[in-house]
Amino acid sequence: MDRTTDRDDLFQPALSGRRQETPREYPWRLGSQVYVAFFGGPLAVGGIGAFNAGFLQMPKRAIAAIVATALVAEAAFLVVYAVAGLDDSGRIASTVAGLAAFGVIYLIQRSADRVYHFHTREEEPYQSLFGPGFVAVIAARIFEGVLVSLV
Repeated sequence: MDRTTDRDDLFQPALSGRRQETPREYPWRLGSQVYVAFFGGPLAVGGIGAFNAGFLQMPKRAIAAIVATALVAEAAFLVVYAVAGLDDSGRIASTVAGLAAFGVIYLIQRSADRVYHFHTREEEPYQSLFGPGFVAVIAARIFEGVLVSLV
């Protein structure tokens, strides 16, 4: 099936002048980042989102907004953890903070991902998030454990 014939003409005027070159690295699917948010919390999804924004060739202020979102969500989690005394339920609160951060990070990346997907000519235009996501989850949980022990 030829991908050029099944493009919707509705998007043609808005996307015609946007990014035409092929990326050096393929981005990750935005929907796959929810797993990183669920298992790794806000720091993990913030790191993955920042790298993915770079792959999508987004401006620096969008990457800064993604990092700021992750840091604000992590700070909110730490405040709730300290104030409410969540010893055993801390992981659940971190997961909720990670999913909330994912929602904002998804919205920041959505437009650039649509432009990328429109211009791609590859059969599978995304790379696997399994390895980097796994590393991000482990690293974020270790760092978050250190932060929780300091609070």
